[in-house]
Amino acid sequence: MKIYCFIWLLLFSTIANATNHEAASIEEANHWLNDSKPNDTITLKDGVYKNAIIKFTNNNIVFIAQHLGQVFFQENSTLNFAGENNKVEGFVWQNGGKDLNTKSVIEFKNGSNVSNHATLINCAIQDYNTTDLNTDNKWVSIFGQYNMVTQCLFKSKFNRGATLVVWLDGKTEAHHTITYNYFLDRQNGPNADNGLESMRIGDSKTSFTPAHCVVALNRFEQCDGEIEIISNKSCNNSYLHNSFVNCNGGLTLRHGNNCLVDGNFFDGMDKPKSYGIRFIGEGHIAINNYFYQLHGAPSEAFRAPVTILNGLVNTPLNGYYQVRRAVIANNVFVNCSTPNIRVGAFSKREGMTVSPDTITIKNNLFVDDAGMAGEIYQELAPVDHLYISGNKIIGKYLKANNKGFALTGPLDSKFDRYNKITDGKNYLIYSHQNKEVNKNHAIGANWVELSLTNTLKKSKFTVVTFQMVGPIFNR
Repeated sequence: MKIYCFIWLLLFSTIANATNHEAASIEEANHWLNDSKPNDTITLKDGVYKNAIIKFTNNNIVFIAQHLGQVFFQENSTLNFAGENNKVEGFVWQNGGKDLNTKSVIEFKNGSNVSNHATLINCAIQDYNTTDLNTDNKWVSIFGQYNMVTQCLFKSKFNRGATLVVWLDGKTEAHHTITYNYFLDRQNGPNADNGLESMRIGDSKTSFTPAHCVVALNRFEQCDGEIEIISNKSCNNSYLHNSFVNCNGGLTLRHGNNCLVDGNFFDGMDKPKSYGIRFIGEGHIAINNYFYQLHGAPSEAFRAPVTILNGLVNTPLNGYYQVRRAVIANNVFVNCSTPNIRVGAFSKREGMTVSPDTITIKNNLFVDDAGMAGEIYQELAPVDHLYISGNKIIGKYLKANNKGFALTGPLDSKFDRYNKITDGKNYLIYSHQNKEVNKNHAIGANWVELSLTNTLKKSKFTVVTFQMVGPIFNR
């Protein structure tokens, strides 16, 4: 008991002695950020700061705007920070970026030092593009372990380079959490084929690293940078209850294995290149997702609501690994162009002939009341060990072309798109509470913050509205 009392008194004494340092210039801010003691707060006064280069390495420091959303960094301002348990809050980067070249706007790193257990919260970066739109730079680069990016706005990125990137060293589990952020208006200024994702976790060189990152309750809207809105390039990540709205793109499991895609909401809003999830690699699971008005399937092989690719013979790290042990279960597909599930898709790349192996498609619901026609399932390559069962189809013109799909006839029931579907006799066909539970704990991140877990378990999927995400000063 005496030991516990001593620890409590020591902690209380440390917090009580914390100091709030007010900075009226970037020079003062850099001074206090690097020289303050643990638990100190450095407050930067409201105003506009041009070409502000902020760099600090410290521990347990809070760097905050005097009033959230009233400190503006312009022109070529950047932030690099490292250390343990630091927090950055309330800043806006805007009207700049023209001469950043390849520098990141915010980097969880300062020199050779990285950030661990840091939080970036209630910040915004908007319209911060290089003059040459082919220049590849990132807005947020995350290094280290157990960092959090939450309640931030990333709006109107046009030049090359993913908006937010998790960098891995090939051996360390990152365990980052990315939640309640608003990714808005990601465009393709240089009209390039790739390198314009909204989020990327890892790269091909570190793609077999178990990253254990959690991406949850974010909203991606008008993200048309390229085919991959999120590009997964590492192992054991969880993508939970995010919303993708009005985007010509989708979520691609590009490299890496054993990722969980659970409870996400995809609304293409009739955009011609919208899709849902693309599978590459081993052990991925997609459950409880809601696919609505996705229409990329007829135009491009990689853009069905769910697309499972062929692998590449003798593939290099940046190629296409064979899909194995994939599970697509208890998802809902509504008013999507057919096919809703395409297996064995391939490009013109020579040698992309390795068929998927061990694919399970079960207990999914396919619904149409918009006149969509065609076969729900398309198999472009033979699949070894294919298991299809318990899938239901409701729609006048939809076709069941596999014995694992049951056509129950035209929709003659009450249809509440997001909450429930009942038949003509008021028998419940689908409920928002009907969740599939991931029982394979080797799939997805091995740690999810408890309050986040409690929030996500309340429903099958989440429609993330713009009122739920981004900085509190922007809502």
